[in-house]
Amino acid sequence: MMKEAKPANAWTIARPLAGACLLAATSACAVIPGLKSASSQEAEKTPRATVDGMPAALQTRANELVRVAEPAPRSVLEARNRVSKSAGLLQDLLSSEGYLAAEVTPSRIDTLNEAPVLVANAGSLFKVSTRTFAGRGDMVPEVASQLDAELAALPEGATARTASIESLDDQLVRSLRRQGYAFAYSEGIDVLASRADANVELTFLLVPGPRVALGTLELPGIDARGAKMIRSLKTWEDGDLYNPAVIDKLRTRLRSTGLYDGIGVTVADTAGPDGLHTVTASLVPGDPRTVSVGATASTTEGVGVDGYWEKRNLTGRADRLRISANVATLARDLTAVYERPNIGQYGRTLSLETGVRAEETDAYDLTGARIGASLAQPFSKNLTLSVGAALDATRTLDERARIAGGIERDQLTLSFPVSANYSDVEDVLDPQSGLRLFAGTETGVSVGDKTPGYTRLHLTGSTYRAIADNIVGAVRAEYGAFIGSNAVPPDKLFFAGGGGTVRGYEYQSLSPRDAAGILTGGRNLFALSAEVRWRASERFGYAMFTDIGAAGDDAGSVFSEAAASVGVGLRYYPGFGPIRFDIATPLDARDGDAPVQVYISIGQAF
Repeated sequence: MMKEAKPANAWTIARPLAGACLLAATSACAVIPGLKSASSQEAEKTPRATVDGMPAALQTRANELVRVAEPAPRSVLEARNRVSKSAGLLQDLLSSEGYLAAEVTPSRIDTLNEAPVLVANAGSLFKVSTRTFAGRGDMVPEVASQLDAELAALPEGATARTASIESLDDQLVRSLRRQGYAFAYSEGIDVLASRADANVELTFLLVPGPRVALGTLELPGIDARGAKMIRSLKTWEDGDLYNPAVIDKLRTRLRSTGLYDGIGVTVADTAGPDGLHTVTASLVPGDPRTVSVGATASTTEGVGVDGYWEKRNLTGRADRLRISANVATLARDLTAVYERPNIGQYGRTLSLETGVRAEETDAYDLTGARIGASLAQPFSKNLTLSVGAALDATRTLDERARIAGGIERDQLTLSFPVSANYSDVEDVLDPQSGLRLFAGTETGVSVGDKTPGYTRLHLTGSTYRAIADNIVGAVRAEYGAFIGSNAVPPDKLFFAGGGGTVRGYEYQSLSPRDAAGILTGGRNLFALSAEVRWRASERFGYAMFTDIGAAGDDAGSVFSEAAASVGVGLRYYPGFGPIRFDIATPLDARDGDAPVQVYISIGQAF
């Protein structure tokens, strides 16, 4: 049996791998939305040739390759050159699919009026006979054994497709790097092809390089205090083997600090005297301050302006101070939050908060001051648990006392909130996919004219799924339960109605009322929303939605008394997230309910 070895002409039978890459790029252009239809219409006006003899499974792709949008040839020579190029593309296509001995012959063109024909002779479909790899002697035996196992991804007898062979080559290099060979690469693929047996023998020319054990983290240009903080983010112990995931994790941690505009991480080519390779992080500091301003408006909650000022890295420990303010028709607040990350271990964050607030709603007037602290610990990339304590001083005047000219209630509430957050959503302003879950419980005691204890449970969840091109379905559910005396500050109870729960109804209007018709807080809450969001263009999108929910005195009433609404929305995308304009109408309108309500804000409703 005669074998032909690369570079003599084994893979020239198969055509160059580079030709297959060009073929893949050409095919990809054909499936880009908006390009395929335009180019196809042009191509039908100037087809290069008719294709005969292709295998049935490749006929459609072959036809696409010879339909090229171009002006008519100006000479017979130009026509011949074009058809020859198309013949080469078809031969690349056949080779990439395993027809390594294929030939494509163009018909002779003597005049510009002739219709050219490309005749394909596919020949035999070549199979993989054997596959092995070079560089085995430069690897430790257990790594070589693992690579042997990974060769099973291209079993003997498999069709010798270019994409499969190149994919395995990439996979072997990635596996070497995961096993500590940081500088591993491939010099290519040696192919021995047999025409008689229609098979190929493959040798992947791997160059492992040294096996790298990681050492110290070098930080050029960083002062001692900053370096101490950054080294606390280190993702390996000295002597650990290199793994790309370890380096990627360090980059992620550095990005999460929000301190750097540029992050470069490199591993030294050679080991130091201790046999370890140093890792160097080159960091470009970003602006340590941020100022943000936003606005909202609705026919139920009025208008509002909010903003914050943030200073990062106050003490060189990646800490931050944020001062935020909100001024709106129904509420105002001023809050300062200090966060100190990596307390004791990576990811554990201490938050200290203080603030004042004032609210005037149909149910109550409230002014208050609050101090609190919490400790948050991530347990995975997406899940974070938090525990805390807060002391809240409030002065409230409920609607009944307001009408009767009663006195205000002064209370001091000590609470202990515990919460769990899960999110794998990438864009918080405009989620396209993923899941968000929140579960929180708060136990406390309120001291004033009475001393009631209470426990408050609050659950929310939302999910986002693509249901078609540029169309996202979104669903949100919310449930709340309160155990204890209603003598607590009224904002510890639940209210429904308005932009945060059920659009189309007045703010808090879907909440319990006493015998005199005065709004009181509910002990339970239920709300459900569903939206279909269509991104029609780069700048504009549309939404249809329905909301249902209520607050009630017991778990049963929130379902039996739930009210529903429907609406439509416009989304404008200026580049940082959608500006939302929603119009909703109640389906269970009561006396006094307006026929429509309007909501304007930044970001999706949920």
